[in-house]
Amino acid sequence: MSLQEKIERTSVRAMMALPAAVAGRLAGLVEQVDRSTLDPRLRLLLALGDGRKGFHELPLPKGRALYGQLIRMLDVPEEAVAEVRDIQVPVEGDAILVRLYRPKDRVGPAPADGLPAILFCHGGGFTIGSAREYDRLCRHIANATGAVVLNVDYRLAPEHPAPTAAADAVGAWRWLTEQARDLGIDPERMAVMGDSAGGCLSLVIAQQAALAGLPLPKLVVAVYPKADGATDMPSAAQLGGGQGGLDKDMIQWFHGHYIQDESLLADYRVSPLRNPDLAGQPATLMITATDPLRDEGLAYGDRLKQAGVSVLNLDYPELVHGFITMGGALPAARKAVAEILAHARERL
Repeated sequence: MSLQEKIERTSVRAMMALPAAVAGRLAGLVEQVDRSTLDPRLRLLLALGDGRKGFHELPLPKGRALYGQLIRMLDVPEEAVAEVRDIQVPVEGDAILVRLYRPKDRVGPAPADGLPAILFCHGGGFTIGSAREYDRLCRHIANATGAVVLNVDYRLAPEHPAPTAAADAVGAWRWLTEQARDLGIDPERMAVMGDSAGGCLSLVIAQQAALAGLPLPKLVVAVYPKADGATDMPSAAQLGGGQGGLDKDMIQWFHGHYIQDESLLADYRVSPLRNPDLAGQPATLMITATDPLRDEGLAYGDRLKQAGVSVLNLDYPELVHGFITMGGALPAARKAVAEILAHARERL
């Protein structure tokens, strides 16, 4: 982390420590759009970024670097875990990194059948983000849930357009189902989890596992997922004007990189919401926020319920897209992440 990054990180965290009422008043002085329904400290955080270029307005390498900087500024601190191991996992035409984290400080010996596990897919519109940038969050997930976490570094667009990310995620799940016992994991207690693009991939894994005859996850944790390749639901228009962490221009930037063949919109690996048969899918935690993708997640949850699947919707209207990596700076995000992980731990 550069000196400038350290200074920005320290400054932001100091402002996030202000009383909520003070933060809200300061935000009201400078914010360029109405965010009055959001958490006051989040309003201030977003207002400080108004007028700055987003990563989607930069050349791709610089955009990827900026995304990493933002996560380092806001994410939870690095936690010690019992083990970190980098594994090269074969996928179609290549191999990808899967980083394994074994939780620390378990009470008592590990169960004879092994520990639960969570296969995690990061966000970033299939274009930015990496296992490295989600390293701190995955360490935290491991310790908070008591599960082995496997952080999937799937290949990114535009170098690897759709459906490569989906194929990599399913390949990682196939590998995990085959290697679980050797990794000290209970194959009956494995979940998939992801945020945004990674939320889409968690839905895709569960669907494609069923179609391929693979073991299904016990639980899906979909955090504000991109459930459809198109973005034409009401929330996209209502909440895509720059109020939060994702806007319509950014969505189109991701879309152009990842979906280079528009015919793939009908492919369930790109648009899991379009799969007409969701019967038998795993129990699902559906996480939503004040977010252009909100209606996609809600629609998918409704479809699951209609198919007889157990669904719990955890809704955080005071937060925005991207909050899962804001827990180090923003108290409301930290509280939400703790609640999500407590529900996941309870179900595993």
